[in-house]
Amino acid sequence: MILSSNRLCVLFIAGLFSIASAQDLDYCPKPIVAIIDSTGREFCPDHRLDLYGIYGTVIDSSLVMRGETSNSVAIDSVIARVKRLSDMPVRNEMVLLPDSSLGDRTLGVVTISTGLLRRHPSVTAEMVSQGILGEEVKLLKKRGLFYFCKLSDGYLGWLMTSSIKRMNQKELGQWRALKKVIFLKNYGEIRSAKKDDALPIGDLVRGAVLAEIKKEGKWRKVQLPDGRTGFLRKSEIADLASFRASTKPTAKGLIRTAQEFTGFPYVWGGASTKGFDCSGFTKTVFKLNGIDLPRDANMQAKVGKPVVIDSEHKNLQVGDLLFFGRSPDKITHVGMYIGNQKFIHSDGYVRINSFDPKDPEYSEHRDEGLQVARRFL
Repeated sequence: MILSSNRLCVLFIAGLFSIASAQDLDYCPKPIVAIIDSTGREFCPDHRLDLYGIYGTVIDSSLVMRGETSNSVAIDSVIARVKRLSDMPVRNEMVLLPDSSLGDRTLGVVTISTGLLRRHPSVTAEMVSQGILGEEVKLLKKRGLFYFCKLSDGYLGWLMTSSIKRMNQKELGQWRALKKVIFLKNYGEIRSAKKDDALPIGDLVRGAVLAEIKKEGKWRKVQLPDGRTGFLRKSEIADLASFRASTKPTAKGLIRTAQEFTGFPYVWGGASTKGFDCSGFTKTVFKLNGIDLPRDANMQAKVGKPVVIDSEHKNLQVGDLLFFGRSPDKITHVGMYIGNQKFIHSDGYVRINSFDPKDPEYSEHRDEGLQVARRFL
């Protein structure tokens, strides 16, 4: 998944949506506006990861700083900078998220198979990512039936309140203390009784994390973050601590995991076995093999070790991530190299293509668009 320059600014614009009318009515000197903007670019350069909606307005011969941000350093810096520049008194009315209305319960855990992270607080808004059951999130503010929150990878967006079990630090500590298991199948259901045909209490995707409450023969009683309990077969899960300790990323493991998703549909914003966008696919494959990646393709293109791309692709190794676009600075797609000039990616669906013009799976479009390669093994 990759955001256009317009999409990168959406969170910033959303934060300023209610601000425009205030700026129309009140005056802010252009040098102050420039300082506010430059501070945002310095401390919150990626609006997918930090909200920065700060503005200034002159009221009764004072410069009043308003708006909101998720970055405390940005607030301190912008106040210091405008004070040095302004000959008026400066009043700080900015809001540092999390919003105080949330109290001390500013933490949460995703409690459904896939929490849909949306661009705006609406069920019809664009989905930009997904949180997986058991994933911890930070809550920043609430609007209606949605929380504006930060996923574990730092990505910002709106999750429905029904997708999250809201907690304070003590409650999260109690949840963390429970023995955890990870779901190993691509799909599944938690059963209400120890029978395969028992009614479900919820569905699961690969990588979901639950608490194990009791061993009962071939079954395990498990608990969701919101307290619901049900049953999974022992063969469907693994001890989370042991799974993480034994998971060592290898080229063979990455290929095996990636190919297990062959044919899965492309879903914009998808980052689960219910469907992947291009970077959601690589992120999931690598995470299941013990490597955490950023969310979007142009983010992933900045981590790992750079690999020089030669005309015959001889420098590439299995497991390298390949990035495509109009230029190295305009990455729009990502896939994974699997050897013999072939790569696997989510493009319509998870598929294998080739850089070899003689191969039936050759993709001229991707061959011409290859810009960057990064190595993680």
